[in-house]
Amino acid sequence: MNVLWVDLVSELGGAQRSLYEVCVGLQKQCTHMAAAVPYGPLYDQLKAAGIVVFPVANVRAKRHGWGLFTTTAKLLMAPSTVAQIIRATKPDIVHANNLPAFLASSRAVGRTPLFWHVRDLQMPPLVAHDASRKATRIIAASEAIDEQLVEVVSQRSMGSIRVIRNGIDPSRFDHGDREKARAAFGFSQDATVVGMIAHLVPWKRHDAFIETAGHLRQRLPRPHFVVVGKDLFGEQAKLLAQLTKQVEALGLTDCFTWIHDLDAPEKILPAFDLLLHPPLREPFGRVICEAMAARVPVVAAESGGPATIIEQNCSGILVRNGDPLLMADAAAALLSDPERKAKITERAHRAVLETFTTQRVCEQLLREYRAVLADVRAFNNSDE
Repeated sequence: MNVLWVDLVSELGGAQRSLYEVCVGLQKQCTHMAAAVPYGPLYDQLKAAGIVVFPVANVRAKRHGWGLFTTTAKLLMAPSTVAQIIRATKPDIVHANNLPAFLASSRAVGRTPLFWHVRDLQMPPLVAHDASRKATRIIAASEAIDEQLVEVVSQRSMGSIRVIRNGIDPSRFDHGDREKARAAFGFSQDATVVGMIAHLVPWKRHDAFIETAGHLRQRLPRPHFVVVGKDLFGEQAKLLAQLTKQVEALGLTDCFTWIHDLDAPEKILPAFDLLLHPPLREPFGRVICEAMAARVPVVAAESGGPATIIEQNCSGILVRNGDPLLMADAAAALLSDPERKAKITERAHRAVLETFTTQRVCEQLLREYRAVLADVRAFNNSDE
């Protein structure tokens, strides 16, 4: 079986990390994998892992002004490049990793089965409706995304939707050393470290994390707050300035650390006593699974993907509306109760191993690939 994955983003966001891990996992299961992605970190990692990689244009979706024009122009040119790659590789299946990749691929695949992997909650309804009619399979990365898709896809496309929850490689988080991690990042060994890991975009609600930190400062022994997040596309200088002022206004500067250039969460998670995750429109929440795998307790806003990952009060804590004061209350209560914290982290670790692994994702995708190819063969035989 030959499978070609397509993405038009070069940087390593959560969707691109998932693409990388799944391609590597499927390759190990004797599926011949190839990828069409732009030059950049994703391209380099895939190539280093032995995946055949073809370069395509880097399309960063923008919806306003000159950015909208250039995005549209790149999307119009992308299908010709994707078509050339398809002709060269002759894949059995083309798998688009997001909507822009799907739009480019759908104009190039011909009769090749086309998978659309949906990883976002926000999508233009008319575009999504039209796209759904062209997809052989629509893969929803969480139940929250599935619920959103039902509202926008065509009626005849409902039967094409499959929920395949995102997964991670838990082995990356098995051997974390708290003391070494804290030394590496300059955190005191006796500090109470509360962290957030999310790229710098407004909907991730870094401001809510900072507000929660303000409520927690006087309630934790030797508190230290950490934000790990990159301005992935160089568009968030204003947001970063606003967040920096907020830290200063709340008097947190002496106990607050920004880390902007870390692409390996397994290096810093062992240093955390707790992960706070405040986004309200999170389609999945990959970092939540990573923290659970690292046995770091999670307090998250009760919405979207996190509500489908965390079992309330068993594998983590969900806070209605992501209210900063309530998140602070939940975090302080959990950190002051070591026995409860230990039970939650162990339950969370088991949940990841049972449900949220890349291996499980690969197995489910292989079943869908085989089912689609069986349908294609049956159709072709009926024409003979």
